[in-house]
Amino acid sequence: MIKHIPYIPLSDKWLKASVIGSLWAVVEIVLGSMLHNLRIPFAGSILSFFAVYLIIAFFQVWKTNGIIWRAGLICALMKSLSPSAIIIGPMTGIMAEALILELIILGIGKNLFSYGIGGALAVFSVVIHKAISLLILYGWDIVKLLENIYLFAAKHLNFDGVAPSQILIIVSGIYLSLGYIAGTLGYYAGRKYIKHNSTQQNLQIKKPSQGHLFQHTSKKNQSWLILPLIFVMLLGVMYSIASSSIIISSVLSTIFIVIIGIRYKNNLRFLMKPAFWLQLIFILVFSSFFYQGFSVKGILQSGGWIIGCKMVLRALVLLTSFSAISVELKNPVIKNILYKRGLKNLYQSLELAFSALPSLIQTFASESKSIFGLKKVTYLMLNCSQSLLNNFTEAEETKTKVFIISGEVNGGKTTLAKNVINLLQMKNVEVNGFLTVAINNELSEKTYYLEEIKSGTREFLCSNNPVSENEKSGRFYFSEAGILFGRKIIEQPIQQGMQQLTVIDEIGPLEIQGKGWAPSIAQQLAQNNSAQLWIVRASLVNAAIRKWNVGEVFIFHLHEEREQEIATCIFNNLEAEKTKAV
Repeated sequence: MIKHIPYIPLSDKWLKASVIGSLWAVVEIVLGSMLHNLRIPFAGSILSFFAVYLIIAFFQVWKTNGIIWRAGLICALMKSLSPSAIIIGPMTGIMAEALILELIILGIGKNLFSYGIGGALAVFSVVIHKAISLLILYGWDIVKLLENIYLFAAKHLNFDGVAPSQILIIVSGIYLSLGYIAGTLGYYAGRKYIKHNSTQQNLQIKKPSQGHLFQHTSKKNQSWLILPLIFVMLLGVMYSIASSSIIISSVLSTIFIVIIGIRYKNNLRFLMKPAFWLQLIFILVFSSFFYQGFSVKGILQSGGWIIGCKMVLRALVLLTSFSAISVELKNPVIKNILYKRGLKNLYQSLELAFSALPSLIQTFASESKSIFGLKKVTYLMLNCSQSLLNNFTEAEETKTKVFIISGEVNGGKTTLAKNVINLLQMKNVEVNGFLTVAINNELSEKTYYLEEIKSGTREFLCSNNPVSENEKSGRFYFSEAGILFGRKIIEQPIQQGMQQLTVIDEIGPLEIQGKGWAPSIAQQLAQNNSAQLWIVRASLVNAAIRKWNVGEVFIFHLHEEREQEIATCIFNNLEAEKTKAV
């Protein structure tokens, strides 16, 4: 029985959230990089102010319940897939802002007061987020340490009449006021934009060369078990730090960090930064002086040093584990599990948001050089939004239709495909592409050639004879000339008005790793030039579909469907596409 996997385009709500999420990510990337490079303090607070302002402005254009938290989720996940080693903090911060804004607007209503209150609480969440982060990293001991440092400073700077709680109230008031202003300014900016009906900017989306979210790698030790294992190890080490002696805690923490370092050494570069260790040294020294109240003699006592060492160990363990977790969240095994658990809409939205990111960053970065106020930034992004939404909608509605002949290795897939192609050509279908044919194969030696369907031209592809300059995949060695020959066939221009089918025999482990014909397949899918017929072994069908995030899919199983039935299904679908295009 033919397996049909329909492609359901994203809803209007998810499409709009993709637009806002991608633009929000641009603010985080461009403005965040600028603030970081200029070493401007309170960068997180400034980013939060701009984010609230922009989201409220967008909400005036698209007053759709549910798009704010969706946009926040998309932006947070785009942040998670960035090259940064530690992304848990920024992700949770972005999501907190989005959820607060969404809940306040749902609770109070779509009015100026709710935007102000929502903005106030969203910006104030930066303070709460920072406090929680410190508690997670260093535990409750950091509270006592900071309190003693404050009391010491207050006594010697003659403001000991001001209690710590009063300082917190003042700081909270400042953040709440700034957030309220951000929400109010965003409301007026959005309303003014609608009133003047600014000219929309035509922004073309540069689609990615391959799927960002389901890109497979050649690593063999990926498993869904790794992530829960990290959590179990983390809980065990954290428990030992809290309840065991400093010696046991140090040994277990060191073992944990070394294990993480062996697997994720490229993601622990923050351990090489002097500023990071300087911060931990300050925590350690301040703990010895201030943990039991300020005393110069405290430096000779072990209590403060032990507490300081445990806070440092806790921070090191948590930060290294967060780096590992960040990597595993990008693991294609995890992503595919989540995809199958009902998060398809989210990942389709992320694909769209990522496809727009390069163009948006380029436009925003070039225009922002001459920006001296919020107005021009706001209008630039709001002008992009509608054309971006149109592009996203078109991309969703014109996904390439893919037909797959699936079966076991050496089971006769190519023979079935050749017979189907002959039937389609008899119906005047223009068939492009290639088949993989075996030449003089014996038990000990296997050699395969590519055969172009149109001309019958052949080119050596691979064999199981070791050749040093050829790329090895499995037990075969692939010729570079053969791979380039296949890519050239796939990328051939298509005649206008023709019923075109591109045949690719076959898609294997090499393509799943982004090699072989993968770049050419991605290019053709992005251009949506024609439907495609893939020959794929049964074990790789799901991986192939997920890798390129294609449109409607029909899977024909070897020995289950007859060639006439397959050819009829393909022809009818090509006819339907032709009618739709007219």
